[in-house]
Amino acid sequence: MKIRMRFTITIIGICFITFIVLPITVATAQNEEITLEGAIQAALRDNPALKAIREEVKVAQAQLDGIPLLSNPKLESEYVSGLHSEQIFELSKTFELGGQRGYRIQIAKTNLEKVNLELTNKSRLVTKSVKLAFYQLVLIQEKLKLAKEIIKHNQEMYEMAQFQFEAGDISVTQVGLANIQLQSARREVATLESDLQLAQLELNGLMGTKLDGTPTAIGGYPKKSTKKMNLDTLKTHALAHRADLKSLKLNVKLTESSYRLARASNIPDLNIGGIAERSSGKLGFGAKLSLPLPLFDRNRSEIQSAKAQKQVDSIRVSNTEKQITREVIGAFVALNATEKNLSFYDDNLLKLLNDNLTLTLTAYDLGEAELLEVILMQSEYVKTQFAYLDALAAYRKAIVELEAAIGTSIDLVQ
Repeated sequence: MKIRMRFTITIIGICFITFIVLPITVATAQNEEITLEGAIQAALRDNPALKAIREEVKVAQAQLDGIPLLSNPKLESEYVSGLHSEQIFELSKTFELGGQRGYRIQIAKTNLEKVNLELTNKSRLVTKSVKLAFYQLVLIQEKLKLAKEIIKHNQEMYEMAQFQFEAGDISVTQVGLANIQLQSARREVATLESDLQLAQLELNGLMGTKLDGTPTAIGGYPKKSTKKMNLDTLKTHALAHRADLKSLKLNVKLTESSYRLARASNIPDLNIGGIAERSSGKLGFGAKLSLPLPLFDRNRSEIQSAKAQKQVDSIRVSNTEKQITREVIGAFVALNATEKNLSFYDDNLLKLLNDNLTLTLTAYDLGEAELLEVILMQSEYVKTQFAYLDALAAYRKAIVELEAAIGTSIDLVQ
């Protein structure tokens, strides 16, 4: 009776703690605690892919800054020896016509803007991945915490079953069942510990930290959002804020500038020079003017290519707009589904489940319930708690997918 009483009090206490604490927060660990915001900031600062794009921004800026105001002048000299020796000096300068330099500057500015948008878009994707990895780590930590508690329960249950078997109160079959439950719980913990290492590895890789680190996610899941969302509003917001779409639209602008540059390049460059000649002791000066005649090469290939590229850019923008719309719709539908699924696990259901387990344990203590009933009730309790954690994680991940689809936080949607 004392063993039963101790076992009952222990399991009721643990059930009460998991019922109160488990939906609210994650257990703190000893090593490298990190919040979601901290993980995002670390990734935006140290993620290898983002570092590479930042270097591309520097390259694009250097290309813009490196466009010269004028091209270099050209100095030529000729010397002819002999009876009537002569020496000629020629200084010339080529001038681009048709505003070619202005178009090059516009192209370089557009390229710089595109690379910055690529950085913004990559940051969006990295943030999404970090959030998903963080919530996955939270989920595994919660499950592992519960599974370790269940091992303690099942260990005591197995010891209790052995004691009762030796007293002749239960059959060997029930002892075997208690042992099966204990081994099953141990296998679950081993699997979750392996999953924990993989989740930590994933988060470390995204944050750009040491891959052998063991971060512990703290802060749990944010509170459920109460904001009402309209699908049409979300689609409009996404089309106005997605950086990848903005980048594609800049391709249209870039192609237009390339087309104008190709047409301007068809205008011959003007070459103006001064000549100084010394011959037979006499010195003379002159001027030189040259202008290529565009009779055979009129830059048709670049002009035609730029015209064709306009159509390609237009099609790509249209396809991306459709793809973004599909992403928003899919994320919105998934969010509604996960929210509906989560609603089944309200406080009343979890409290009822906890109360039923407590009553079963009390009945077992009084000799009115069999060990098998306790095992089945505990199994249902664990199964439901795991399902609740899965539903909670799925809901938060659906929020992440929707925010990634619209390009901003949901809170910024008007």
